[in-house]
Order: sequence, then C-alpha cells, then structure tokens
Amino acid sequence: MKGRSNRNARRWTGSSTLVLIASTAAALSGTAGIAAAQDTNTATPSSGATAAPRTGSRSLTLKSEEIAPDKIFYYGKRKAAYRYSIGGNRARNLKIQAVQRKSWHIVRTWRRSKVKPGKVHTIRWSGSGKSGRPVPKGTYLFRVLSRRGRAADRGRTNRDDRSFGLFPYRFPVRASHTYGDGYGAPRSGHVHQGQDILTQCGKMIVAARGGRVQYRAYQAGGAGYYMVVDGKGTGHDYVYMHLRRRGRPKRGKHVHTGQRIGFVGRTGAATACHLHFEMWTKRGWYEGGRPMPSVTRHLKNWDGWS
Repeated sequence: MKGRSNRNARRWTGSSTLVLIASTAAALSGTAGIAAAQDTNTATPSSGATAAPRTGSRSLTLKSEEIAPDKIFYYGKRKAAYRYSIGGNRARNLKIQAVQRKSWHIVRTWRRSKVKPGKVHTIRWSGSGKSGRPVPKGTYLFRVLSRRGRAADRGRTNRDDRSFGLFPYRFPVRASHTYGDGYGAPRSGHVHQGQDILTQCGKMIVAARGGRVQYRAYQAGGAGYYMVVDGKGTGHDYVYMHLRRRGRPKRGKHVHTGQRIGFVGRTGAATACHLHFEMWTKRGWYEGGRPMPSVTRHLKNWDGWS
C-alpha cells in the first residue's frame, strides 16, 4: 500500500506540474498576442478601414484662407487667387486642389513642397484644366490636403465661403442697357445679323471672349468703327460695331475676356447710341462662316452671370 501511494503521489505531482507549465505558457502566449495586436493596430489599420486623423503636432491645420475675386472669366486678365496659411511648427508637403463645388470633382492639382507654417502662400488659377483647355463653367473651391491626401482641418479659420464662379464669357456692355433689334429684323436689302444693345454713348465695351483682334476698321455707310475678335478656343468670331472711335487694341494683338476694347457710339449708319453685336460660326466673319441666329440667347445668358 505504501509503495502504491508513493507512485500515485509522484504521478499526481508530475501531472500538476505539466498543467501548471501549460497554463503559464498559455497566459504568456495570450499576453504576447495582445501586445502584438496592439502594435499592429497602432502601426497599420486593418484593410478597408479609415485611419483616424492624426493629432498633436503631426495634424495638418489651416490658420487662414481666402479667395479673390469671387468671379473669374476664362482667358480673363484676373485669375482666381487662393491665399492660405498652415499651423504647426514644421514645414509640410501639400496638395492643393481645385474642385467643383457641386460634385467635388477634381479639375486641377498643385503640389507644394516644404510649405512653411505661419506664412501666407498663394495659388493662382486661370480656369484651365491639366490639358490646358477650359474647365466647364460653374462654382469651384480650393482645398488643402497632406501629400498623402488627408484634408486639412479648417477649424482654426473663420470658415468663410471659399467658393468662386468661373464663366467662359462676359457681357460686353458694362452699363445699364436694354435690348433692341435682334437677329432677323428687316433691313433695306438684307436682314439684321446681330443683336443691338441700347445704352448711352461713351459707356465701356469689353471683349465678350478674349482672343486675337482680327479686324479693326471703319465703314462709313454701315458699321462705323468696328472690331472683330477671333475668340480663343471657340472657333467663333465676335463682332462689335458702331464704336465711338477706333478701338484701342491693334489688329493682330490679343485681348483678354473682359478687357476694354472701346466705347459705345453711333458711328456709321446708326441712328442711336448702341452696340451692334454679332457672333459668327467657324471659319469666321466673311471667311466662310455664318452669322449665328442664337446671338440674343447667348447674350442674355452672359448678362445673367456678368
């Protein structure tokens, strides 16, 4: 009996030792697993998860931002100027994007390296996309992101509206006005090929679309002083008649959208102060193109946003 008890005791002691070792190993394994999981979650988020914004000195914040003017015209003299400054205590590599406000579609991206905090930086934009062609008209805004694509926190700015309008044309008469005879109105031996815009003599006329001055001349029995501009990127010619005197830009020179090209007059066959305005299809004014009956509709659209 005594020998058997001793053998049983040794067997029980050996089993207990194995259980204790296994339990300790499991506990250590679990602790290591938890630590490993914590390290993994800290270093790299799980696939498909959105990383939480960084905080502290590493977060990207905007201290200030502003946009001017609130309206620009393609091929205009004035560009959109976005001015911004960032917070923090170190330089950052940034992306600045121009996006459509309605769809958030990105139309242009600028990359800036080592942008210093506390200093005002400027992005200027004429309204062209990466290809150099004008983007569609509409409302746009700028936004600042880290080089990895994380949007800057705007909480420290005054959160003013940072949007602006971009338009392809500007109404040519910069004064109060009314609409006179339009396309198709009867004339002696022909029909009216444009739209009359009635206003006081001496009021400023600007280029509805920038481009090259194709003609600048005088016709005593008809147009008086007139100018023809080949519109940039349109294939259309834009014709301005009855100017008070010869327009300033010379033939062959380029003008910007919205740039002054003359003043309203009543030269030639005009019976009252007005601008006679025409649009011609591709190949141009008396070069194979045709006057466009839709000129009045286009002018009223431009009038609405200019």
